[in-house]
Amino acid sequence: MRAAMDARVIDNSDALAALAPEWLDLWRRSPNATPFQSPMWLLPWWRHFGSNELNVITVRENNRLVGFAPLYVLRDEDESLGLFLGTGISDYLDVLGDAPFDLTNIDCQMWDFQQLRPSSAVLRLSLAEGWSDNVEDQEPCLVLPLSDLKLSTHFQKKLRYYKRSLGCTFEDANAVNLDTLLDALFTLHAARWQRRGTMGMLADDVVQQFHREAARAMLAEGALRMFAMRSAERIIAVFYGFAHQKTVYYYLSGYDPQLEKFSPGTVLVGQAIETAIGDGATTFDFLRGAEAYKYAWGAKDRTNVRRQIFKV
Repeated sequence: MRAAMDARVIDNSDALAALAPEWLDLWRRSPNATPFQSPMWLLPWWRHFGSNELNVITVRENNRLVGFAPLYVLRDEDESLGLFLGTGISDYLDVLGDAPFDLTNIDCQMWDFQQLRPSSAVLRLSLAEGWSDNVEDQEPCLVLPLSDLKLSTHFQKKLRYYKRSLGCTFEDANAVNLDTLLDALFTLHAARWQRRGTMGMLADDVVQQFHREAARAMLAEGALRMFAMRSAERIIAVFYGFAHQKTVYYYLSGYDPQLEKFSPGTVLVGQAIETAIGDGATTFDFLRGAEAYKYAWGAKDRTNVRRQIFKV
């Protein structure tokens, strides 16, 4: 029988930041956690994108943090909408731990829980009296179990040809070169999107500052997976991802569009997968989006789910 649980709501940024060591410990021991529930990701997110009311639910058992629901509420006159911290730029949103939590302690008319994996505890959350819900599929995330990786001989030959043509070397991110690699990522990512007539998601200064903070925090925790691809000493591509619980997550990349005929993106992914296998990872997660190149590596769909809970 479980001991009595103590649930509380954190409603200010200082208290949330002070919780970071316990929060990090819960994240480390949560088998279903992703980098997007970590303090390395969500504390910078709240600083740069958060607004209105912080309402993070913590649940303790024997004074140990066993549940964490990173929530906030947007208010507009008589309307209120509850969301996860990280909504918008996070491929997976969720709670940490298996402790139940009570939404009725927070004044909110509707909760919009997006980008839930099918295994999320939020999908099993019981409804209080006077509440109803709506559940629907969202975007697919493409996931590759690395034990299923089987590249054709033709694909492997092409990959070797591209690497030889580019004459590339690889450089991992570290505390000294991190800003240089991020600068290159922002520039190369923008160059590709400018060809399509847009600026891309990394063009905004606030977004760039967020990623600088998040990447440095991930690096300190050992959860950053980032490297540059160089040709003739020039950075021509950058891979930006994370790792947790034997899964590598491919978040973003950028490469020189002038070199597109040599498929630098394919070489980049190949290097990331090879490194992931060498590090003992069992899964490579391409995250949201059903782009054809992901299927070429053998990745399969896993569809995220949205659950809206509202007063009736």
